[in-house]
Amino acid sequence: MDNDVGVWFGKQSPERLEEAIDRQSSEVRYSPIASLLDGSVFGYEAVPWDEQAGAAWDAGRFFEQADKQGSLYDADRRFRESAIRGMAPLLTHVKLFIPVPARIIYDARLYPGNTLYRIEAAGLRPENVVLLLVDQGEGHSDTLIAAIRHYRLQGFRIALSGIGADRVSFRRLVELKPDYARIGGEWLPAHARDHAGESLFQAICLLARKEKIVLLAEGVAQEEQLRALMTHGVGYAQGEWIGESGERLEPIRREASERIRLEMRSKYHGSAGAGALVELLEPATTFSRRTPVSEVAQHFERHRETNGFVIVDDDKRPVGLLMKEKLHQMLAWQFGLPLYWNRPVDKIMDTQPLVVDQATSVDQLSQVAMAREPDKLYDAVVVTKNGRTEGIVSIRSLLEWVTNARMADAQSSSPLTGLPGNEPIRRELTRRLEDGRPFAILYADLDYFKWYNDKYGFHRGDDVIRFTSEALQTVVKEHGADESFVGHIGGDDFIVMTYYGNPVKMAEETLAFFEKGISSFLNDERGPSSDRSGKPLSGAALSLSLALLICRNADGWTPEKLAEYSALLKKRAKEKNGSSLAWEALGAGEGMDDRDKVVFTPR
Repeated sequence: MDNDVGVWFGKQSPERLEEAIDRQSSEVRYSPIASLLDGSVFGYEAVPWDEQAGAAWDAGRFFEQADKQGSLYDADRRFRESAIRGMAPLLTHVKLFIPVPARIIYDARLYPGNTLYRIEAAGLRPENVVLLLVDQGEGHSDTLIAAIRHYRLQGFRIALSGIGADRVSFRRLVELKPDYARIGGEWLPAHARDHAGESLFQAICLLARKEKIVLLAEGVAQEEQLRALMTHGVGYAQGEWIGESGERLEPIRREASERIRLEMRSKYHGSAGAGALVELLEPATTFSRRTPVSEVAQHFERHRETNGFVIVDDDKRPVGLLMKEKLHQMLAWQFGLPLYWNRPVDKIMDTQPLVVDQATSVDQLSQVAMAREPDKLYDAVVVTKNGRTEGIVSIRSLLEWVTNARMADAQSSSPLTGLPGNEPIRRELTRRLEDGRPFAILYADLDYFKWYNDKYGFHRGDDVIRFTSEALQTVVKEHGADESFVGHIGGDDFIVMTYYGNPVKMAEETLAFFEKGISSFLNDERGPSSDRSGKPLSGAALSLSLALLICRNADGWTPEKLAEYSALLKKRAKEKNGSSLAWEALGAGEGMDDRDKVVFTPR
C-alpha cells in the first residue's frame, strides 16, 4: 500500500510491530477520503496507529504479524471496536472504511453478526460501513470469495485495496466484483507527460466503469494528480494532499477542497446542461422522518406512478430518500413486515441520498450519479433550492437528456477529424469567458490548402487536414490536455483554447511539429510550384498560420468580438511567407486598433 495518513505506512521495524501487538498498544487514527465530485468528506479509513512511534502501521502487515503471533482474532476485534467507537458519536452521514483480514472468517470465535451488532449498538447502519479486505495475498482465492459472501449477507459493502494495472488486479475486479476498489498510489500518473502511466491508469478506470465498481485513489500527494483522477472519472481520493489522519475526524484540507470544487466548476460551468436541470424536475412527495413505514407503503400503493419519496426535516431540508423498490424488498423479507411496518421511516431510509442544487449542470450531475455505488445507481436524485427540497430527477430522464445532448454534439462534430464543431466551440468559448480565468485562444489556418487539394486530390487533402488535427492535439496533450479544448471550425480552420501558462511556447511547438511532418505530404518535385492563379509559391507551399490571443482579462469581450479580432490577427500572420505565428495579449477594454503590440514568429 502507498497510502498517506500523516506518516507513510510501514516505516516501523517488524520488531516494533511484534512488540505493539504483544502489548496490545495499537490505536486507531482516521484518514479522510474526499469526494472528487464536490470536495466534501466522503468518508474515513480507520488506520492502525503506533502511538509510541507516532506513525501508522500498514494494515496488511499489521494483521499478517498478528496472525503469525496467534493474535489475529484479538487484534482484529480490538481494532474494529476502536474504529466503530471513535466514529459513532460524530458523523453518521459519511462512510467508515475498516480494514479487515479475509481469513478471520475461519476463526471459530468469530460468530456471524458480531460486527453488525456493534455497529447498530453505536447508532450506525451497515450502509455506513465499508469493509476493506486487506489480505491481497489471497488473490482471488476461495478465502477472499468466502469473506466477501460472509460480509455481504450482513449488508456490508466491500472494498479491495492494492488494485493496479496488472493481470491479477484485473482478474480480481472481474471475478470478485467489489463495491469499491482502491488504486495504489504507484499507478497514478506522475505528471502531465507521463503518457505510459496515464494509459495504464485509464485501463483500470475503463474496466471499473464497465464492472460498475466505484474507484478510490490512495496516495494522492500533489495537486497535479487530481486532474488525471477527475478526467478519468475517479470519484474519491485520499492521501497527503487530501488531508492528514487524526485521532478525531479531521476535515479535508481547505486548499484541496477548494481546488476540487474549482475544477468541477471549470469543467461544467457553461456546459450543455447548465441551467437545464429545472427542466427535468419532478414534484417530490415528502414525509417527516417519524412517519410510520406503513403510511409510506400505503401511499406508494395509492400512487403507483411514484418511484421515490423524500424524507425531510422541519425546514424541508432533505435528510433521506426511500425508493419503492427498496421498500418492497425490505418488506418482502421473511420478517420484514413485523419488523418494520410500525417503525418510523428513518429506520429504513437511505440516509445518504444524492442531493444537488438546482444550479448544477446536467452533465455534472450525470457524472456524479454514475459514480455512486451499484445498488444506488438508479435511485432518484434530490434537487434543492437554497437547501430546501425542490423536487427529484429520475435517472431515466437524466440519461435521456444526456443521450440527446451527446447526439446533438455528435452531429456538430467533424466527421473527418472527430473534433467538436461550431456549437461545442461556441459553448466552450462562452464558458471560458464567463469563468473569468485568464486563458488563450489559438486559431490555426492552412495556407494554400485549396491549391493543394486541386493539385493532389481531396483524398490527400483529407490526410493533410487529419495531420493538422493530430499536430494540434499532440502538442496540446503535452501541455495540460485536461484543461484544453481542440475544435474543428470547418475546412482547414481549427481552434484551441487552453489555460496553459505558456501558450506562446505551445504555439511554437505546434509550428515545429507541423513543419517536421508536412513534407511527407508533398511530392519531391523539381521546379517551382505555383498556385491556381499561377502565382509562384516559395518553400514547401503548404504552411500553417497561427493567430494567438492571450486573454488576461475577459471583461468586455464576447465570442463575436474575439472572432473578429482573431481574423485580423490571422490575416497579418498570413502576410508572412511560410508558417508563422502572430500573437497578442489582450486586457479588459483594449481596442482592436492596438496592433503595434502584435508579435510575429516566422518559421
